[in-house]
Amino acid sequence: MKRFFYSFLLIICFGASSMAQDAPTTLFGNLNNVKITGFGGPIVGFGVLDGTATVFSGGGGAVMFNNFFFGGYGSRVAISNVSRTINGIDYRLKTQYGGIWTGYDIQANRLIHFTSSVKLGWGRLRFYEEGRSFFDNALSNFHEQFFMITPELGVEINITRFMKIALTGGYNAAFYNAVQTDNGSSINLNGQYGSITFKFGWFGKKGPIREIKDMIKN
Repeated sequence: MKRFFYSFLLIICFGASSMAQDAPTTLFGNLNNVKITGFGGPIVGFGVLDGTATVFSGGGGAVMFNNFFFGGYGSRVAISNVSRTINGIDYRLKTQYGGIWTGYDIQANRLIHFTSSVKLGWGRLRFYEEGRSFFDNALSNFHEQFFMITPELGVEINITRFMKIALTGGYNAAFYNAVQTDNGSSINLNGQYGSITFKFGWFGKKGPIREIKDMIKN
C-alpha cells in the first residue's frame, strides 16, 4: 500500500512539473508581454470629391496594444474646387467626417515596415452657395449625411522613438442618399484615397510604463 501511495505521489509531482513547463497559452495569461503605448498626430489626405482632385486635412489618435491599435480620427476638405449646380444654383461642396480608426503594424520594429488600417466614419456633405464663406459651417445652405469606410495599406517609417510617418493608399466607400445635379448626374463620394500620417507617441521596445518601471528599479 505504501509503495502504491509513493508511486502515485511521484506521478502527480512529475505531472505537475511537466504542466508547469508546458503551460498552455491563454488569452489573458501573458499580459506582462503586452506593450501598451499610444500616438496622435495630423493626417493629410489626397483623394477625389465627385471626381475632382481634393486635399483633406485632419488628425487622429489611438492606443496601441503591441502592434494593434484602436482609436479615432477626423477629416475635412481643405482644398477643393468642386462646384455643382442644383435647382439652378451653383454650390461648392465640402465634406467633414470622423469616427473609429483601427489597424495593425506588421513587424513594427523594422525601420520601414507595412501598416494597415480601416476607418469607419460618419459625416456630412455640405453645400455652400457661391459667394458665401467656404469655412463657416453655419452658412452652408443644406447638407446630406453619409457613412464612410476607408481601408488602407501602406508603409511606415520609424523616424525616432517618438515619431513615425505612414504613407498609405486606399479607397473611400460611401453610403448615402445621392444628390442629383441639374445635369442628371449624382454626386459621387467614392474614389481612391491616399494619406500622409504623422504619428507622435512612444514607440520604444518596452513601452513607456515598463520603461518607467525599469528606471525606478535601477
